[in-house]
Amino acid sequence: MVHRNIENKFYMIKNRILIIIISLFLFGCSGNSIHHFYSPSKDQSITVITNEDIRYIISGIHNSVPKSNFVKLDLKKVDRGAGDQIVGCWNRENLNWIIVMDDVTVLENKLEPKRYKFLNQFPVDNRGIPTLVEYLKKDCFSISLEYRNLNRIEGAIRTE
Repeated sequence: MVHRNIENKFYMIKNRILIIIISLFLFGCSGNSIHHFYSPSKDQSITVITNEDIRYIISGIHNSVPKSNFVKLDLKKVDRGAGDQIVGCWNRENLNWIIVMDDVTVLENKLEPKRYKFLNQFPVDNRGIPTLVEYLKKDCFSISLEYRNLNRIEGAIRTE
């Protein structure tokens, strides 16, 4: 009888572990992430939604992709561990913001051009070497992501 009880407990534990593993596999690795960011003065904001190899950069705070004021990007050429960086500046060139990501393909740009600008190549210096010196100034920001997770942020405030 004692042996039977031990077998039943072992069977129940084994089933629970199997259910947890399956749940983590199905729901824990969805590939989706949503990050919200404000300018330090909190007068501007962006949302970054990443779904596998597609990323949306959206003006304002959103939990889904709106009908306008977003750019849709293909991230297949981006090194998601080392080179996944979003840089930009708030209130520059009479725009609300300018954002740059290097080596991405723009699939769709529905940003209002009089208010927002997106560039898909880092600027280069006179030797042709990519440089972010123009994005290290006041009112600029840098957001580094690593496999959909926020790794580092400067010049912006993250919200949940």
